[in-house]
Amino acid sequence: MNRHDIAWALAYIYVVFFALSNILINMGWVALIVGFLSSPLFFIIVYLTNSIINLGIRKSLAFLAMACSISFIFEYLGVNYGVPFGHYRYTIAMGPEILGVPICIPPLWAALGYFTMEAAGNYYLAAIGMVALDAAFDPLLSGPVGLWRWMEKGQYFGVPSTNFLGWFIVSIAFYLPFKLLTNYKPTINNKALIFYTTYYASWILADLTTKLTQVGIAATAILITYLTTLIITQRLKGKTRN
Repeated sequence: MNRHDIAWALAYIYVVFFALSNILINMGWVALIVGFLSSPLFFIIVYLTNSIINLGIRKSLAFLAMACSISFIFEYLGVNYGVPFGHYRYTIAMGPEILGVPICIPPLWAALGYFTMEAAGNYYLAAIGMVALDAAFDPLLSGPVGLWRWMEKGQYFGVPSTNFLGWFIVSIAFYLPFKLLTNYKPTINNKALIFYTTYYASWILADLTTKLTQVGIAATAILITYLTTLIITQRLKGKTRN
């Protein structure tokens, strides 16, 4: 097993335990292990490990810097001025903040952006993939879980449609400068595509276990549509990485 295999094994371990975290409740020390291995902190560790091994240190740090700095700027604008997502506020459950933005949010943007970029093999399709992800978890995290709250009820299960435009804008805003800076041209990485699909499916499971059945159904339709688009694109290009 080479280092690339190890990096992807860690990613799959994370997604397995993330899925389990939606099922296992109040199981003592088992819950503690599952809790850490499914946590945002472990997700960020997995992302950084995978990114450094796959992209190399220079490109990896460039992506991290671009994604974190640009997403922080947009999150600051969003929290304070409602641009471009709509008006929302993070709750204390998100932990320490800087200027109203939880410190964990920018690296999570980077982690999601990296894995989606590798799965899509195209910056614009990756930005759409980021929007698709948000469609699966935003109604849950802003609703029953309560990590943030929308000031006004939106059209998509309480989430405003402007939010999805915002996700596309922010994603493109750090993807394209990264491309210009590094000249990195992603191709569809099958291991990343498996990760994206199973990670997305875990959010669908989370929706269903919290009785957000309609969200789960909608997210399933979005995932199928997005994967179909990627498969067609993959066949047209004929370029993939294993």
